[in-house]
Amino acid sequence: MAEILAGELKPYLDRPYILYGYSFGALIAFELARQLRKQQVAPALSLYALARCAPHLPQSKSPFCQLPDDMFLVELSRRFNGMSPAILEDRELMKLLLPALRADVTALETYVYREEPPLDSPIRAFGGRFDTTTTEDDLRAWQSHTSSSFEFEMFHGDHFFIRNNQDSIFKSILAQIPQLSCQD
Repeated sequence: MAEILAGELKPYLDRPYILYGYSFGALIAFELARQLRKQQVAPALSLYALARCAPHLPQSKSPFCQLPDDMFLVELSRRFNGMSPAILEDRELMKLLLPALRADVTALETYVYREEPPLDSPIRAFGGRFDTTTTEDDLRAWQSHTSSSFEFEMFHGDHFFIRNNQDSIFKSILAQIPQLSCQD
């Protein structure tokens, strides 16, 4: 996935950029940064990893990607608290969403971390205080993946803390962009 993304994005990365990933997206952003480094693309001004433990940490929960559909959806909702009951009850919509949801969970559960040197980009890790999938220590562990600066911040909320904190999260990112672009 990261290799494909790097190939598609590379023509647009001749100017300063940031990488931002939420949950599974944080892992994708991290692997994208590593892939871009292999392709000798200038590093991102910063990598934002939200609601995801550091890539080198083992999965602490038992896998559920192979569960039957009904049990899979129950477990997905229980772990991440991200599915509205109205969506879950809509059988036709779930037929459309289920393959993508299962593919994401399968990719997440089968991810294998490979040791590489730390990234040159600063890393900012954000999490929810009540997220049962990612702890403060899980977020602090991102620090080992940068040779640059590291910051982390906890917000009120669960795995989807962004719902109630979107403005403050994006203001934080926007406030750092001029500061980050001056580091070169």
